[in-house]
Amino acid sequence: MGIALAEPTLVRQVEQWGKKTDRPVENILEVAVQTYLDELEKEAIRAETKTFWAMHDELLKAYPGEYIALYLGRVVAHDKDVSRLEEGVREQFGLLPVLISAVLPEVQRDLHWRGGKLEGVATNI
Repeated sequence: MGIALAEPTLVRQVEQWGKKTDRPVENILEVAVQTYLDELEKEAIRAETKTFWAMHDELLKAYPGEYIALYLGRVVAHDKDVSRLEEGVREQFGLLPVLISAVLPEVQRDLHWRGGKLEGVATNI
């Protein structure tokens, strides 16, 4: 897939950064796009986490002890086996950000992004 930059100022800026850092232009673009996509993913997971906790009581009634996959504010899959759930989610959604979480009676956790993984920190509701 070939991608062309239409904005001349952006093209010059990328070329100048490539020269300044002695890196290929393609590398500058790959890093910039990956950084941007990582940020979009973090924002999406934060939104899904907020939705998860807003729906927690309903989820607990419908899926107690199961794992759920939440995408765009909707439960798109659930299973008792998290590996099977993850596999199905990746098949259906590819690399798009989908929140997968256990539905357990517990205190609310703030989820933090750590190198491609979310870690929970308990907080009071």
